[in-house]
Amino acid sequence: MFPFLIYILTLVCIYAIIVMSLNLAMGYTGLVNFGHIGLFGIGAYTSAILTTKFDWPFVFAILSAGILCAIIGALLSIPSRKIKDDYFALLTLGFLFVTGAIFINWTDMTRGTLGIRGILRPEGFTEPNSFLILTFIAALVTFFILEKVTKSPFGRVLEAIRDDELVAESLGKNIDRAKMTAMTLSGFFVGIAGVLMAHFIRFINPASFWLDPLVVALAAVVIGGLASLRGSILGVVIVFAVSESLRFLSLPSTMIGPMRVILFMIVLLVVILFRPKGIIGRADLD
Repeated sequence: MFPFLIYILTLVCIYAIIVMSLNLAMGYTGLVNFGHIGLFGIGAYTSAILTTKFDWPFVFAILSAGILCAIIGALLSIPSRKIKDDYFALLTLGFLFVTGAIFINWTDMTRGTLGIRGILRPEGFTEPNSFLILTFIAALVTFFILEKVTKSPFGRVLEAIRDDELVAESLGKNIDRAKMTAMTLSGFFVGIAGVLMAHFIRFINPASFWLDPLVVALAAVVIGGLASLRGSILGVVIVFAVSESLRFLSLPSTMIGPMRVILFMIVLLVVILFRPKGIIGRADLD
């Protein structure tokens, strides 16, 4: 029971980073980025390749992965100058498909569907307990940095862009630069989450960064609430509590997956009907 709890808490910390960084783009800036999990995968693969193939130290690998994902996040924001709302969401979904194709087909680096095995945990954090402490510290640092950003004048600019882009532009705000900055920060932190996931489970393959984690992240954002970092954390806790509670029921293994989806849908419907902003969100679900 105790090792299982450590495992779940570590995943909660990693997903808290994913969802907080997604909420920065989606909840605060209004950019629905379905490619967020693609950046998550890029961070994981970057660190896995650098540490297993090239023997890079963990510190350099995690910084490299974060910076690479930050750059790609910034590039993803460029189409938002011309493409808005649902069309931008579809474009980022296309990015997720492209990253999945790269993970599968660039076999010299990613080993395709065979995945990358033997990813070592960083020295001093090889045990589950110590690695949980590492992910908790990473989640805490992410929260405080993003809290500082969102409570600053820059954060208010992001919210103005989300509420009415034309009004924000008419007030002299550089909306393109603000969007790029938000996507850069979002990409950096989700890249860090990808590194932590790769070194936690010590094996990655393309299936690890497909639609399942995207559904979990979006559900956590919607349930916890848009434009609320605390809501992001609460949403992750609720999603994992709902998901993992099925393990303790006497259900056939073939039913657990479908039941998990049904429970997600019920929770989402209840939240959308009775709390359109999420449990502690500050922006409407448009």
